[in-house]
Amino acid sequence: MAKNKTTCLLVTLITSAALFFLSSCDSRSGADGGDLLSFHAYSIRKDTTVSLTRDSLSPACKLHLDIIFSQSDSLKDINFELLTSGILTPDYFSIGGRMTSMEEALDSFVCRYTEEYKRDYASLYSVDKENPKSYDVNYSVKTSVKQGRKGIVVYVAEACYGAGAVHDTNTMIAKNIDVDNKKVLGLEDVIVEGSAQFISELIIKELCDEKGVDNLEQLQAQSIFKGITPYPSSNFMLAEDGVVFIYNADEIATHDVGRILVKIDYSDINKYLKIKG
Repeated sequence: MAKNKTTCLLVTLITSAALFFLSSCDSRSGADGGDLLSFHAYSIRKDTTVSLTRDSLSPACKLHLDIIFSQSDSLKDINFELLTSGILTPDYFSIGGRMTSMEEALDSFVCRYTEEYKRDYASLYSVDKENPKSYDVNYSVKTSVKQGRKGIVVYVAEACYGAGAVHDTNTMIAKNIDVDNKKVLGLEDVIVEGSAQFISELIIKELCDEKGVDNLEQLQAQSIFKGITPYPSSNFMLAEDGVVFIYNADEIATHDVGRILVKIDYSDINKYLKIKG
């Protein structure tokens, strides 16, 4: 236990954290930007490098975290909800105790992540020292906020993970924060029950227009929704001018297609929304 505390202390000392106010979160904010002002965003940055061994050519784990939180007293619960929403992986917070501050939470994440890296990789590297690059781990998460539909702040986390694989894994996760009701909205809060099939048809039409094809079968020929029943992603943004559904690489298409974003204008999707855009 003492060793773990020492490790966490060292990591915390190594980690550089900058706490600063964001004077402008998005130049395209709607109306008067009041929702962003209400969110009162600030960012905590952590940059940490931990070597696996004391060897000069030792593999290393590199972490870069740039995580935005709300400084508004009324939205403090939203901060903890964001931490357990998948923007950081693994999700240590759902099974652990509640942190007293976001700074403490991120320090805890860094300590645990680097400790598990050393635990999981040290024995493997000890018998495979000819391939040190195979045991390098790079994990970065950068977040941003922007004005969405009236009453909504759109929170976006973009993560990149690499661990000696052929290609890095890049993911985008969006959360829609209802600043008036102090709630992160899920898809079930936004779309009318039973409308998923009709929204899927809008998504197919938009993708067909984008890819220059006529129907779902031709999309499937491009590996999009091949063997998958089309669906509206629960990973979405309530943007100023429409709903953007996010499908990360390998989700509905082969890896080479990459991330797919599908925007449906409010004028087309409003009838399927509980709250009109």
